Amino acid sequence: GVYLATQGFDVLGLDISPIGLDKAHQLAKHRNATIQTRVVDLENYQLEKNSFDVIICTYYMQRNLFEQIKDSLKPGGMALIETFNTDYLKYAHFPRKYLLQHNELLQIFKDFKVIRYQAYDDGKEAFSSIIAQKPEL
Repeated sequence: GVYLATQGFDVLGLDISPIGLDKAHQLAKHRNATIQTRVVDLENYQLEKNSFDVIICTYYMQRNLFEQIKDSLKPGGMALIETFNTDYLKYAHFPRKYLLQHNELLQIFKDFKVIRYQAYDDGKEAFSSIIAQKPEL
């Protein structure tokens, strides 16, 4: 998010951790950028519809949030999602409900234009990621 702020984007960071958001503010200050943040529990937070040009969600898995992300993007807006997939179980004990199934992101974003999809395993962790664009009106 801080990088996007240095490129002129208005950035709103959401996280349950005030410590993490404080670190983001410190980095933004160091880079002469301004960001807005909110401490929120995304399980009890509603994103505003059609209000974001870009949404980035990394290392966080809440399946019912994906529809909110899709609805919250403006037409032509982009989503970048990356988190662990089920292959991660080879490397760590992790609750399966917080892991993406193979091709799950492709299914979720089937009504979007997929710019890039990748599932990868670096020998220590396994992720799936997607960059997808909401259709124009």
